[in-house]
Amino acid sequence: MLQWARRRKNVLPASVGSLGILLSYLLLGHSLPAFIFIILATIFFVYMEVVTQWSFRAPTRRKPEIEDSNWERMALNINGLTLVHYLQRGRKDAPLAWVIHGWTSGSMRMLQRAESFLERGWNVLLVDLPDHGGSGGLAKWSAEETTTHLIAGMNEFQRANPNLCEHGVWYYGHSMGSFIGLRLSHRRTELSIADKFQGWIFESPMTGYTEIHEETCNILRIPRILRPWVLAKTIRHFNAINGPQRNIKALADADVPAWGMTSEPTLLVQAEPDERLGPTHHQRLVLAMREPPYDGLLQAHYLSDLRHSGSHDSQSRKAVVDEWLEEQISQASSV
Repeated sequence: MLQWARRRKNVLPASVGSLGILLSYLLLGHSLPAFIFIILATIFFVYMEVVTQWSFRAPTRRKPEIEDSNWERMALNINGLTLVHYLQRGRKDAPLAWVIHGWTSGSMRMLQRAESFLERGWNVLLVDLPDHGGSGGLAKWSAEETTTHLIAGMNEFQRANPNLCEHGVWYYGHSMGSFIGLRLSHRRTELSIADKFQGWIFESPMTGYTEIHEETCNILRIPRILRPWVLAKTIRHFNAINGPQRNIKALADADVPAWGMTSEPTLLVQAEPDERLGPTHHQRLVLAMREPPYDGLLQAHYLSDLRHSGSHDSQSRKAVVDEWLEEQISQASSV
């Protein structure tokens, strides 16, 4: 019953509040100290449930869907969730670029980023994440559950369009899209295209949840003494949503390298400075990929004119991506 409640929005705060009100009503007129204790305990436990639930919040506003006849809109039903994909077909013998936007963004913000692939005649697949664009919403938003739906969506797409995935798959993720990409790489055995990955592009990536959890605690002004308790509750909620096969035990399990690493050539295009995530996230990836067996896979570029947010159109970023793609294609051709 508790696991069921943890998977659903507002159930635990409402249940705890209702139980506290009932107990205080029963004690009213019988024992003033017990009545006061129940009231205070109810306020405290409702507070704990509310701040824990905040870690699984979805964006309050959505970017609009892509309305362009060049993009074929596909609304896939994935385990009861509508996941909107946008496809622009290229050459039949070309690779597929799988392009994923960041938090509070949408596929429309990835159109300029997709140009590097479209200009080469590639097939390009954009996806609106849950609670973004035209896709349906999750009861409680998590990158893990989102990854689960993306995997099911890609497997369904590959079944319907087998030829589009035959010549390799390249992944482009921005911010949260990079975090999800790292998890996809970790869980690639669940993908029908597992053997098709050829390269990864991460732009200003999120690479761990440790800093996001700390940021959430700071926003909510949670007292330091309560933060370990909030973290333990957050992990229990995460495991109720995503377990048991993907349980985590500590925050480090949601950070690179444990969260996921790539095994193919990887490009880091980093806003410098990163006004949203700061240096910790990209530095964590760079350090992790200096270690075997990942050493030599990462090429990093730091762009002073790039911003984490709002740079959906950037010629300097496009130049870096274009040059890296040409380098990878050239190396593959010479093998």
